[in-house]
Amino acid sequence: MTTDSMNHWIVPISGLSCASCVNRLEKVLSKHPEVHQAKVNLALESLDIELTSTASGAQLREWVQDAGFDVPVSTEMYELENVHCAACVNKIEKQLGKLPGVQRAQVNLVKSQLQIEYVAALTSDQTIRQRLAALNYPVKDAPVETATAPQANRPLLHFWVGAVLSLPLVLAMIFDWLGIPVGVPHAVQWLLATPIQFWVGARFYRGAWANLKHASANMDTLVVLGTSAAYFYSLYLWLFTSSSHLYFEASAVVITLVVLGKLLEHRAKNRTGDAIRALMDLQPVRASVWRDGELVEMAVADLHIGDEIQIQPGANVPADGVIISGESDLNEAMLTGESRAVFKRSDDTVMAGTRNETGSLRVRMTTDPQQFRIRQIIQLVESAQMNKPEVQKQVDVVAYYFVPAVMLVALLAFVLQWWLNDFGSALIAAVSVLVIACPCALGLAIPTAIIAATGVAARHGVLVRNLDQLQQLVSAKTFVFDKTGTLTEGEPKVVKIHEFAESPADWRGQVKSIQQQSQHPLARAMVESLTDCSTGPAPEKVTNVAGKGVVAEYAGKQFLLGNEALLEANGIGIDEAHKLSVDQEATQVWVVMDNRLTACFELEDEPREDARQVIAQLKRAGITTWMLSGDHRQAAEKAAAALGLDEVAGGLQPDHKHEMVSKLRQKHGPVVMVGDGINDAPALAAADASIAMGSGTDIAKDSAGIVLMRSDLTLILVAMDIARLTRRKISQNLFWAFFYNVVGIPLAAFGLLSPVIAGAAMAFSSVSVVTSSLMLLRWRAKTKPEVQS
Repeated sequence: MTTDSMNHWIVPISGLSCASCVNRLEKVLSKHPEVHQAKVNLALESLDIELTSTASGAQLREWVQDAGFDVPVSTEMYELENVHCAACVNKIEKQLGKLPGVQRAQVNLVKSQLQIEYVAALTSDQTIRQRLAALNYPVKDAPVETATAPQANRPLLHFWVGAVLSLPLVLAMIFDWLGIPVGVPHAVQWLLATPIQFWVGARFYRGAWANLKHASANMDTLVVLGTSAAYFYSLYLWLFTSSSHLYFEASAVVITLVVLGKLLEHRAKNRTGDAIRALMDLQPVRASVWRDGELVEMAVADLHIGDEIQIQPGANVPADGVIISGESDLNEAMLTGESRAVFKRSDDTVMAGTRNETGSLRVRMTTDPQQFRIRQIIQLVESAQMNKPEVQKQVDVVAYYFVPAVMLVALLAFVLQWWLNDFGSALIAAVSVLVIACPCALGLAIPTAIIAATGVAARHGVLVRNLDQLQQLVSAKTFVFDKTGTLTEGEPKVVKIHEFAESPADWRGQVKSIQQQSQHPLARAMVESLTDCSTGPAPEKVTNVAGKGVVAEYAGKQFLLGNEALLEANGIGIDEAHKLSVDQEATQVWVVMDNRLTACFELEDEPREDARQVIAQLKRAGITTWMLSGDHRQAAEKAAAALGLDEVAGGLQPDHKHEMVSKLRQKHGPVVMVGDGINDAPALAAADASIAMGSGTDIAKDSAGIVLMRSDLTLILVAMDIARLTRRKISQNLFWAFFYNVVGIPLAAFGLLSPVIAGAAMAFSSVSVVTSSLMLLRWRAKTKPEVQS
């Protein structure tokens, strides 16, 4: 409901738990002058608010978030029609941004897709579709693959009709250039050109009209202005003068060439998404499921957690799960980039989309279909492809003013040529300027390269979540690594247990009970070393202290399990004799029971086989390598020396790692952080580019811009290769996109290019840029990746 100057909205609120939450939110909102009244309903978890019409849904959400709550948003993906160039993208994003409740609208020019985030209570799916239709960018209800044959073939039909009808005009023009005049009657020229102008070119007129209604312009506007000027001037010369030279061939051939260019461009753009489509094709749509002792065929979408699936040799795995019986080699190449088959048996996990090579498997499904790893990979890559790197935003600004600037240049060229020559020459110059301008090439230069690059990266086991971070891999000269689980295997082993004289007899079983509550590698290693000890009930309380260890209450006793920093923070000192009894180069976990030093575990973790190779490659490229570890200094220095790192810092808490990364950025420029654990999340967030290992925790992956799908450090070198190639390809594409315009427009303005040549150049520009991006799809990683300095 909207009044003259006020909006009345009722929106859902998440995070409300008590009356104080209600009071806080109402108080925060009332401070904003735009808010007239705000009432929060705790039971309904909703906000009833009146605010001025100048306030947007995005602003309201920011205010709610400032109070510590949130407004749930819906995210939808639409495939659109008639999206031709960057001007279309800008118009859609700008117009949809005016709708109440729209948080973000982002258009991918290459895929003609819109990703929109909106508050469903303020803006509906129907409203979005109606606004898009009004802008002449209707939503395609059916996927491209299911489109009817006439719809799919219509652009091809348009081209062939245009080609056949314009062929006589082209031949006459060629013979005229050769000095062999072939007179085509004016009436025949008109009959041939008219269907091309208004049937083949109808899409351009519709697009130009839609832009005109919203006071904007795009490629359609340029084509319509240029070809209409040539067509109607020719019509005037034929009907009202005795001129023997008409320009029907210019309008007809230009439209035909532009249609051909868009057809080739569309086909090439589709190929840039081949990698994602290949991933989608991996997962079977049906599965053989055990029901009452019999196998039945079911749709994968209808499966539930706990269902038991039979997978025959040669078939793709339909769901994520755990093997109940059977053993086989599985090909996981498309999901992890690992070329060798992986042997699996009972209790091993399998992933949907992988291929069962040899044996028959019975698998229990463990994950909801929407959460399959392959689905997450596809969603992550598609989300990355929808994002715009910083350079794209700068190009969008140029593209926004490009079409109006071209129209101004065309007008100036018209005036200049009319003054120097005659009206006919002026018209041809203006038409050539309008037609040769290449806004599409400018708009496609970056998105096509990004889609191809992210697809290739996913195929090799590298998931790119942040495009700007991918580009930072090229310029960064400082790489920072975590130790445990990143440079080491992440499977530490207890090599010795020091039990001190005052230790009570039952401490081992109690420590085992406490550490069984944790998934930390050190805790798992300690539990494994205490296999002979029996455990009691679960501890009353366990508190994880990031970067230090665990504080627990068990059987009425207070336990500290961790490093020296944990003990110092709790007022426990370690005397010199105890310190000297422990290997200073080993990882240490001290045990304190009721303020008494009870024991110390020595642990060691083997370096990854590929760590030395990667560190050596980075150093050869002039990159400084650092290790930041929560382990104590001597243990960190031992590992760093074994791997050949340049610098090392040990005994660091998560906030210390964050500070170190920030200082390195200030001193040395862009920094890349590689980590895998929850303690790495702050440092990953602080770095210019962050890489999470495939075996890492979810929070580490959420903090990282790049995720390695398997625990293989050489994928860092692969990511750097892809980053370098992507930057080079984007630079090439932008060069050619600007080159066509910077060279072509002046030539056209001075009358040195005919409209036909200008139209061909315009069509070729977009196709060449997309084809250039397609070359990325041919890239394959080297057997032994190398870093170029």
